Amino acid sequence: FKQIILFSLPIIFSNVIQSLYSTADITMLGVLVGDDAVASVGSTSALVNLMISMFLGLSVGVNVVVSKCLGANDSEGARKTVGMSVVLSFIFGCILMAIGWFGARFFLTLMKSDQALIDSAVIYLRIYFLGSPILMLYNFLSAVMRAAGDSKRPLIFILIGGVVNVILNALFITVFDMTVEGVAIATVVSNGISALLCAITLIKAKGVVNLSVKYLKFFKKEFIEIVKVGVPVGVQSSLLTFSNVLIQSSVNLCGKSAVSGSSYAYQIEMYVYRAMHGISLATTSVVSQNNGAKNYQRIKTAVLYSALTVSVLGISLSVIATALCKPILTLVSGDSAVIDYAVTRMLVACLPYFLCGVMEILSYSLRALGKSMESVVICLFGSFVIITVWITTVFKLYQKYALIFFAYPVSWLVTSALLLVVLLLTFKTLKEKYKNID
Repeated sequence: FKQIILFSLPIIFSNVIQSLYSTADITMLGVLVGDDAVASVGSTSALVNLMISMFLGLSVGVNVVVSKCLGANDSEGARKTVGMSVVLSFIFGCILMAIGWFGARFFLTLMKSDQALIDSAVIYLRIYFLGSPILMLYNFLSAVMRAAGDSKRPLIFILIGGVVNVILNALFITVFDMTVEGVAIATVVSNGISALLCAITLIKAKGVVNLSVKYLKFFKKEFIEIVKVGVPVGVQSSLLTFSNVLIQSSVNLCGKSAVSGSSYAYQIEMYVYRAMHGISLATTSVVSQNNGAKNYQRIKTAVLYSALTVSVLGISLSVIATALCKPILTLVSGDSAVIDYAVTRMLVACLPYFLCGVMEILSYSLRALGKSMESVVICLFGSFVIITVWITTVFKLYQKYALIFFAYPVSWLVTSALLLVVLLLTFKTLKEKYKNID
């Protein structure tokens, strides 16, 4: 329990700082430009997450493979995976950049974005996705560092990037009279600084996670291992994020005030989610290493402690976030309708957020145990199908803003129950497989 907490804390803080990037963008736009600029950026959030989810899933694959190699004392396999992660981040980053640049307007139109907002939203998306190779590089390299047990330095690097992001936001908006394009450029530059610091650290590192030119190439065996874990994770993340696109499309139908209010609430929710997500990432590394070492008892204990920790953390932060939502937004927006929409989303979607945390712990544990495909199938049914059906039936029938967000807790609860059944069956198999070793 102590190891999980100590390893999780830097990851949680790193995730929270990443949320600060987006919050700094939204806050400065809200205070210095207006709610329409906030709505423009906010309307792109679900689309951005959808487009990067598939490729970021491969970074989870890198984490799992490196962790497993370290647990099994496979130094050569770890070195190959580290080197190849850089190559993969560049390739997939360029693919994502092309999709984002040429498809921005098409995708936003498909999501029924407000015509008054779509031009500025397209500008934001295109600049943001120009930085895709940089974003991929940071996530792949930080995954390597976490797999090796170093969760502190990625925190420091993202903190430095966060400070730069805030400074550049203020500079571009107030001095150069930019709006959405300014915050997009600031985000790309700050991500670049964090990625560069990670790269320098791994180049100078001693041991198996050293980033060497010798290993900057394709390795078939390690690539297959990454794909076996990462592609199902990416597909799962993309399907779940597609559900969020459906949610955002439904919000877009409720008007600009609803879009702005939902965008503000989403920024607050993300702090709760990213804190819980830090526990999930730590669990992946711990379970993967102990799976490599064939230690069944520690795997089971790690999952149990992680689920309890994420529940307590999620409930505590959700209550605090919901209580502070209205007072905080009063300082940013003067529109009472916008604030009311934000509070409504918090009450419906944020208070039960701990269910999402439990769902991720169970899902990430299955991934770490080599059950990525099972996790994908369950999440496809439990989250994607349920949310899709909810939006196309319940919301379509009643067209009430609050009803949109009830889809979340229902899907989290069903998905968690199904994942738990599969995980318990997996534990039974592992106990039998590893009993002689224990």
